[in-house]
Amino acid sequence: MKYYTVDILTPSKIIAKAIPAESLLIPTVRGQINVLENHTHIVSKLSTGILTVFGGPDYADRNFIVSGGVCKILEGKVVVLANTAEESTDINVERAKLSLQNAEEKLKNTDGLSIEDVDHYVQKAERARLRIQLAEFDRAR
Repeated sequence: MKYYTVDILTPSKIIAKAIPAESLLIPTVRGQINVLENHTHIVSKLSTGILTVFGGPDYADRNFIVSGGVCKILEGKVVVLANTAEESTDINVERAKLSLQNAEEKLKNTDGLSIEDVDHYVQKAERARLRIQLAEFDRAR
């Protein structure tokens, strides 16, 4: 079985390095990409979403929240350069709930907020909801 290696990096740290993957699901601005063996070489912009690394029979599956950035698929290697990324096992649910609450409070009254501020809080709320959803899903398994 041929495996990809996956690196997930943010500006502040290395989230994962050389993860073996039989296949991947990557959230992009054009929709989700399913990366299988011999996938064409591409560079694509990431959207906020869940990136799943399927390890196949030899390795465990792993889930990550990614937000913004780019991914590059080239031969047997996938590099994800995300603005933010977090593995599901590292998610602090209480912190995510506070972040969601804060973003929702800001969005209740948008008077005085710029379009950029509103977009920032919408993205923050979306990211927090995904973090909560993924953490609860992982803990239920």
